[in-house]
Amino acid sequence: MYKVTGIDPTGRVLTFACGTDLQALDKVRELMARGFRDISVADPKGQRTNGTAFERSVGLEYD
Repeated sequence: MYKVTGIDPTGRVLTFACGTDLQALDKVRELMARGFRDISVADPKGQRTNGTAFERSVGLEYD
């Protein structure tokens, strides 16, 4: 399971669970559009990646 974490515009830290890398990519893009900051993604192995870097690495596979 992928875990997407970010800070919303009011300052709350929120975490979202995603089953696949594609769902996590969609969530990262959604959070960016909604004004979240400090977005990161933890993959099933626990490795954390910055949201922008994750978007670039996964986006290449699906674009």
